[in-house]
Formats: sequence, C-alpha cells, structure tokens
Amino acid sequence: MNDSTKSPTSLIENINTAVLVFDEELRLKSINASGENLLSVSINKVIGQSPDEFLQGASRFNENLNRTLVEMRPYTDWDIELTLNNHKKITVGCMVTPVLDDDICKQIIVELIDSNLFTRVMREETSSVVYDAARKSLKEMAHEIKNPLGGLRGAAQLLEREIKDKYLTEYTQIIIKEADRLRNLVDRMVVHETRPQMSDVNLHEILAYVINLAEAEATLELKIYRDYDPSLPNLQGDKDQLIQVFINIINNALQAITTNGQIWIRTRIKRSFTIRQNFYKLVILVEVIDDGPGIPKEIEREVFYPLITGRPEGAGLGLSIAQSLLHVHGGSIDYVREDEKTIFRVLLPLRQNDD
Repeated sequence: MNDSTKSPTSLIENINTAVLVFDEELRLKSINASGENLLSVSINKVIGQSPDEFLQGASRFNENLNRTLVEMRPYTDWDIELTLNNHKKITVGCMVTPVLDDDICKQIIVELIDSNLFTRVMREETSSVVYDAARKSLKEMAHEIKNPLGGLRGAAQLLEREIKDKYLTEYTQIIIKEADRLRNLVDRMVVHETRPQMSDVNLHEILAYVINLAEAEATLELKIYRDYDPSLPNLQGDKDQLIQVFINIINNALQAITTNGQIWIRTRIKRSFTIRQNFYKLVILVEVIDDGPGIPKEIEREVFYPLITGRPEGAGLGLSIAQSLLHVHGGSIDYVREDEKTIFRVLLPLRQNDD
C-alpha cells in the first residue's frame, strides 16, 4: 500500500485549519480536530458518511467534490454557506485537492477556512498594527508633555512660597492639582510596559474578586449572572494584570447599563483556536455581556485605541489598557453586538502545547 492510501489521520491532525478526507465514493475517511470543531461533529459519528448526512443543504459543496472527482484537478471556492446539523450556519472557503494513484482519483482532500475566522484574524492583525503605532506615538507624546508639566508644577510651588495672601494660593493649588492630574493621565497612557509576573492563576477566582469590587462600588442594584465552565483549568498569567483587565471591562459594562440593567459573565474552553495568527490547542474564552445600548457606531472600530470613548466624562483608556495587558499574555479582546446585547470576548491561550 503506497503513501497515498495510508490513514491520513496523523498527517492532518496538526494542521490548524479544518481538513476532511473523502474516498472515491465521497465517504468521509478522516477529519481533524479543527474540522470537528468547525462543523460541530464527532469523528466517531461521521466517519463513512457522505457530506449530505452530516451537512444540510450542501449542494454547492458536493458539486465541488464531484467536479474534482471527475476532472481530477483541484478547485477553490469561496463564500460557501453550510448548515450544520445543529442548524447553525457558517460561511467557508473550500479548497478541494484530488489525490491521484495511476491517474485515478482515490481520495479527495478538502480544506475549509471559516470566513468569520479569516475576517477576525485580519481585523486582529490590522488592529494590532494600528494599536502599536498609537502606543508608540503616545509614548513620544508623553515624554514631550511630562517635561513642561514638571516645570509648570515646580514654578507654581515656588510662586506659592512667595505669596503672602493665602487666598491667592487657591490658584496655585489649582495649577499643581491640574498638573498632577495631567501627569497621571499621561502615565496611564503608557502604563504596563514591564514584563508580566507569570504564575499559576485561577480565572474564576479573579472574576469573583472583580465582581465583589464591582458590587461594592456600584451606585445601583446589580444583576450579575455567572455561567462558568467548571472544568476550566488554571493558566499562566500575571494575576494583578488580569484583575486590571476584567476591572476595566466590567466597569465598562457597569457604565453602559441603566437601572434594572443586567450583566452576564460566561467562561468556556475553545479547542484548536487561532489568536493573532498563533495556533493553540486550548484557549479560554471569557464573555462579558450587558444589555446596555452598546458602543456608538462611529467609534466601534476604534474602541480599543487610546483616548477613544463614547462618554463625555471618560478618558478612553480602560479598554485600551485591557487590550495592552491581554497582548502581553498572548491573548486578544473583541467586541460584538448581538441580540441587543453588548459582548466583549476575551481569549487567553493555555500554553500546554508550548512545552
């Protein structure tokens, strides 16, 4: 038996994208973990089945398989809509490649790329480039601002010592306090440049701590619902920095909701997932959901950039700092609006595959 007819499982299992292998009768011979995840199927249940048996309305998908089988040449098709057996719809790019043996097509290899994943990766990459440029500009701007602020504050202190009328010191105190406020604002713009202090941390304990803080500081009655995956393992992270991440995100939700508003916090494990072009076998997903009005349309794409805010009293640093801290953990954060709810999705990698 030559290599082309050997079991392909070991060859495709470590490929990041979904890979399916069909025989000449278009029966499924193998599917990797990414394929199981994308199509929401179990390899034990779908082996030996035709596409129509585990996909609904897959006529266009079948056409590509049959054409490759007959013409014995590869085809690529984009934006194919598939309906899974759980009724979820996905849009994929499909690359179909025949495996020939003596000019006979013995197998067909199909690679599926989730269009939503592709869009998300491209958005993450674009966001990362713009974010890095913004952070660099902010650091340079901070240096230019802090030097004259220090001189301004020092001059105000010297002037205050010379003033005989204590009533006038009220004005020098305003100068000093405003200089301090601006310096603190600038420091917050460029904070967290140091390397994280990694240790074994429990994310549910971090969330419990942050929720307790939120409930203690809330000015209205809070309804926070927890939907946790009890099997969530510990991860390597900087506990203080991750606390700050979720303080910023949950505070954002608190500022968005009104009386009788609700917040949901959900944790899950994702398998075979890509974050910022890095593939991980296991990823922790944390969703912070609120039923507030959402982020204004005009700033949705820039919401994680420094100084971008939809609130007149906001500094626009909370989500930017959260993103910065997640980046140093190899993670990411995204925002979506679904079913009249605001969802911030945090992804943090579990690095077992880095050993």
